[in-house]
Amino acid sequence: MQWLELSIEAPREYAEPLSTIFARYGTGGSVIEETGGYNPDEGDGPPPNAPVTVKTYIPVDGATASSKNNIEVAVRLVALLHPLPRLNEKIIEEQDWENSWKAHFRPLRVAPHLVIKPSWHFYEPKKDDIVVELDPGLAFGTGYHPTTRACLRALQSTIHPNDRIIDVGTGSGILAISALKLGARAVLALDMDPQAVKATRSNGRRNSVGKALQVRRGTLPNSHCNPPYELVLANISATTVVNMAKVFYEVLCDGGHLIASGIVQDRSAEVLYALAQSGFTLVRRIDDGLWVTLLLCKPS
Repeated sequence: MQWLELSIEAPREYAEPLSTIFARYGTGGSVIEETGGYNPDEGDGPPPNAPVTVKTYIPVDGATASSKNNIEVAVRLVALLHPLPRLNEKIIEEQDWENSWKAHFRPLRVAPHLVIKPSWHFYEPKKDDIVVELDPGLAFGTGYHPTTRACLRALQSTIHPNDRIIDVGTGSGILAISALKLGARAVLALDMDPQAVKATRSNGRRNSVGKALQVRRGTLPNSHCNPPYELVLANISATTVVNMAKVFYEVLCDGGHLIASGIVQDRSAEVLYALAQSGFTLVRRIDDGLWVTLLLCKPS
């Protein structure tokens, strides 16, 4: 079987949005290819200003033209925010596709003791390393996007043993599973996308987190929600954070925290205002390129 490989080079902050587009319309999933050499075993991360290449794979059949057109339209909309080159096209064989999908997703140290490892890659943990083994499938979240990295770093510095947590828009489950590995007692992971629910459940089994991870399709409010919680994770979008600010506040215990991300710089003031109006106090703001991550507290 032949596959059409579509690829585009883009600034790092556009990697996950483009990957989401590719995964939605390209049936062969998506992959983010890093540029520039770095060694995660030495604590290195990808170069902060280096671009990335995002790829997807479409089977060559009667639906190829339609899938390709959907991707091209969506990419042109993203290009309204930042100029992007044209999509590159290449026909490849089945075996080449299987290898290319996974070739550039490598272990990534996102925090001093937290390493995200693809399930097919060997990694020798260092002393005190906490390793999260991940296969994102068609879901959002690999650890390479600035918002994901910032959330993980904020999570490691904020979480307390035995915390109960809600992860809204869990994607691949990367934040939810990391929270359990970092000592949380239980996590309720929510996502509207059935592919995300599937990926999170699979990754939960892969990391042996057991019944501590509860995965449900949906969002807040949710019948499976049993407040109060010590921490809410919301790596979603500015609009959703604004709309759900009061709900986040209501499900938290006094002194609980919210980690909110997926917020572009231009909308950070609007988001902060909505969260403050709901009662939150800003603890820390993390800026990374065009993206903002907020750590907030519900006062005791």
